Amino acid sequence: MIKKIRPYLIGAVLAVVLILGMAQAVNPQSARWHYLYLEQQWVKFEEVEDGKVGPRLLHSKILNELGNNGWEIVESGVGGYLFRRPAR
Repeated sequence: MIKKIRPYLIGAVLAVVLILGMAQAVNPQSARWHYLYLEQQWVKFEEVEDGKVGPRLLHSKILNELGNNGWEIVESGVGGYLFRRPAR
């Protein structure tokens, strides 16, 4: 008799393990990240050092400000930049 129901018992145990495992993977109650998208048209680059021989060094005031405020670049593309920082 036990040999006939053994596959069903194994299936029931696996189902319970799966359900309990998934119950623990709950979404967090609060957001972990804040995201900001900055369009390319609002970013202006300026040269750092004028008249130097070699590669041109550029910087952007708005990108530096965002970095100082805790934002980090996640992705950059043709259209703009995607930033994130931990939720406060």
